[in-house]
Amino acid sequence: MAVAPVPAQPAASSPATSAWCAGIDPGAGATPVRAADAYRWKPLRIGGGGFVTGLVVHPRTPGVVYGREDVGGLVRWDERTRRWTQLLRADRVPAPRSADYGVESVAVAATDDRVVYAAVGDGSPDGRVLASHDRGGHWSDGGRRWLVEGNNAYRTGPERLAVDPADAGVVYYGTRTQGLFVSTDGTRHWSRVPLAQVPPGSLGDKVGVVSVQFDPSTGRTHGRTRGIWVTVAGVGVYRSDDAGRTWRQVYTDTVRTPTDVKAAADGTLYVAYGPGGTSPAGIRRLSPAAPAGHETTAPPQQGSAYFIGVDPADPDRLIATDDAVRPGHLFRSTDGGTTWQTLTFTLDDEEIAWPGSTTEGGWLSTGTFVMDPTRPGRVWFPQGVGVWRSDDVFSRGTSVTWHFVSSGIEETVAYDLIAPPGGAPLSAIADRNGFRHDDPDRYPKAPVLTDEFSAGTSLAYAGLRPDYVVAVSSDTRAQYAPLDATWTSEPASGYSTDGGVTWTRFAGGKADITRRYGGNIAVSADASSIVWMPTIPANYAADPTNAGRAQPTPLNVPYVSRDEGRTWTAATGIAPGPGIHDMIWWGTKRALTADLATPGTFYLATTRGDGEFYRSTDGGATWTRTAAAPRTGGTDAHVFGQVHAVPGHAGHVWASTAQGGLWYTTDGGDSWTKAPWVQEARSFGFGRSAGGGYPTLYAHARIHGTWGVWRSADRGATWSLVARYPACSYAGINVVTGDMDVPGRVYVGFSGNGFVYGGPGSPRAGS
Repeated sequence: MAVAPVPAQPAASSPATSAWCAGIDPGAGATPVRAADAYRWKPLRIGGGGFVTGLVVHPRTPGVVYGREDVGGLVRWDERTRRWTQLLRADRVPAPRSADYGVESVAVAATDDRVVYAAVGDGSPDGRVLASHDRGGHWSDGGRRWLVEGNNAYRTGPERLAVDPADAGVVYYGTRTQGLFVSTDGTRHWSRVPLAQVPPGSLGDKVGVVSVQFDPSTGRTHGRTRGIWVTVAGVGVYRSDDAGRTWRQVYTDTVRTPTDVKAAADGTLYVAYGPGGTSPAGIRRLSPAAPAGHETTAPPQQGSAYFIGVDPADPDRLIATDDAVRPGHLFRSTDGGTTWQTLTFTLDDEEIAWPGSTTEGGWLSTGTFVMDPTRPGRVWFPQGVGVWRSDDVFSRGTSVTWHFVSSGIEETVAYDLIAPPGGAPLSAIADRNGFRHDDPDRYPKAPVLTDEFSAGTSLAYAGLRPDYVVAVSSDTRAQYAPLDATWTSEPASGYSTDGGVTWTRFAGGKADITRRYGGNIAVSADASSIVWMPTIPANYAADPTNAGRAQPTPLNVPYVSRDEGRTWTAATGIAPGPGIHDMIWWGTKRALTADLATPGTFYLATTRGDGEFYRSTDGGATWTRTAAAPRTGGTDAHVFGQVHAVPGHAGHVWASTAQGGLWYTTDGGDSWTKAPWVQEARSFGFGRSAGGGYPTLYAHARIHGTWGVWRSADRGATWSLVARYPACSYAGINVVTGDMDVPGRVYVGFSGNGFVYGGPGSPRAGS
């Protein structure tokens, strides 16, 4: 499960060479700006972690496999190395923009295994279809724009893009709101199939034309495949037998929404439906001889959706699940869905072990099933934390082994990272909490704090006791539960006294989760008190029973604990309400920090009015507004603003205010100075100074007109451009911070590409 889209990474012009990704001279010509030493980048390995919503296997060439991700881009499998490679890079894609990392659909050309197309977009109306003629090595953009939603409802299951198996230049695209389009020149130009022949479909939830499937058994006309199936949500199934010149409706279903669609080589089509009206979920089988088809026998369990795989060479061999693969919900049929067997399964990790240390096996959120046409019996299973594969689904027994084949995929949504002096880096991510990275070049064995579905939103360490760390982690589904409901999961937030090796959860119980949910956390320099600034949960505003009634406790003020999270007390001095930390999905936001040199001192920034700044000197119990504050009026600092204390320097605090730039104070917030040269600033953090003096400052910022990750070794007086696009990823950036042990090392966390770390030369682990 992935989180909602984050605001976009700032756009840039088209790249020419790989130098585009690096910290090259921005050409400003001003002495305060220069290029940094060449940085080299490596992934801070996690492995998988995000939703691979679909997968396409080349029908003729073995080992050519593409996986699409809802927030992480497009990856290609290498059977020799058994690894995936990210294909959407800033030096390979024209006019790169972070919206591209929401990939809605992929298609390959049967006649040319070098050709691949991808529909990319994050829900705005300027989504596009990219084309590659070298297996994703380089991309072109035909210029046409649509509403493309790579990370929204009905993003799993079938492919909306399809290439005529007889002609690599004939491409169909079923859109969510505008109907069916066809290109005859490899996506350079498009025309729409008349809506009178193929309607746009259900638009209320923007499902539209969900699938295009070819039927090669019908032969060709004028070099193009005659038979084509198109499935339209809220309408039914359409078919053409003249290569798309004319279309007719062959099956009507106005109440159920298709969740998956698969075709066999003989033209047999299976359409899986969720329930609608009085009609249950089901799987319908259609064929060229009987295009209206019939309902198959439903598998033994019936949920709100079905996902299916069909053997391309044998239309009677099927695999299916309902809402998710879990015990008792994986099925096999060898007679076209007339009868079903329930399969048991085990999970096996070849290199990445952490999914087996979680509750993932109890609910494997399903993208789809894809049966490999070049390897009989092999089934690919893209899902919520990566890709699994099995070669024994149709063996004689009823037990299946799913192998986690996700090496090279880094799709976690980064929320936070700390690298305390003398300790290992700790990460916080969506969905699976976070990890301790004892070796950044090896996959971690298990998440920290909890094995359950949970989002780690904030981390902090005690400045004078850096082995004492605290973490916020919450089940994101709880924000929609009624305030007086008892949630099924215990809050997973807690503390560690050994740098994150072992953890103790805070007390509170299930009923408290909706009142202390997400947000930011800080711990005093001597670890004597913990302050938690929760998010306003979505449930409070959404629950109509809350209208006109008093809040049971203040929902949006800091809470303080002096007994390591056993009890919590609402702080005083700050009026509750919006303007502090308002939304769980804003992974960049950091409203709270502790002074890392002065015990008992905390700082908090709000975006109310033109900006407020508060200070507490009694461990977070009472707060006083300072006379000055970083100015946030007219900016989107409520999304991107951050505040961080400087390690080892009492009263030194820096704050980013998005379009308001970067600010700092040396007297605990009584007076503020705007850093010169910085036009906009988002994520930032501190790392060890090469000379042992003031910590090095790293920031995702726009300086002299250039967006990138920047470094300053002299308190912002001069800046070096580390990278325009770290590791050539142009996904949105949520986290930037340095390492307090390794000079020059910086960590960057993306909104769907996990984390990378870099430094001058080679970023060797432990260097």
